[in-house]
Amino acid sequence: MKLPKYWMRCLLGVCLAGAGVLASVNVLGQSAQETPAVPPEPDPGNLRAFLELARSDIKTQKAFILAQNMEFTEAEAVDFWPLYEQYDEDLDKIYDQRFALIRKYLAVYDTLTDGQARQLADESFSLEEQRTALKREYFKEFAGVITARKAVRFFQIENQVNAVIDLRIAASLPLIR
Repeated sequence: MKLPKYWMRCLLGVCLAGAGVLASVNVLGQSAQETPAVPPEPDPGNLRAFLELARSDIKTQKAFILAQNMEFTEAEAVDFWPLYEQYDEDLDKIYDQRFALIRKYLAVYDTLTDGQARQLADESFSLEEQRTALKREYFKEFAGVITARKAVRFFQIENQVNAVIDLRIAASLPLIR
């Protein structure tokens, strides 16, 4: 059974709500009435726990969206989901590096030197290259357990969800001063 398009949009919205956690990095600990000029540094332990909860919710919603749109046979599902879990674990490693890069950026964005800007840009480009390489590697593996058409559909859905999350993160980051 396929969900109507408006339900898919609602589910995507739920995923985005979890992605909004990253948007809160620079406002954690602020009340509605007080807005300090310099955002406080969030407690890394609490932030990490909060992000893990959000990540778990996003993963659950993304898996649901995939299950509703991939139209797997039973045999395909048996082979796809373990491979998907492996892919998702490898993708998490890249996202952990991205989170560290965001924290690094937030610590210096208002006093960023040209050298720091180059280093952050290089690290960001490297992470994008790693993500693309991971997709290439796993496309071959997915196309071995499901049809190439379904593997492309999987990456279409994956790219749509990730593009919305990426946009939300990018929109939440302060511009370099």
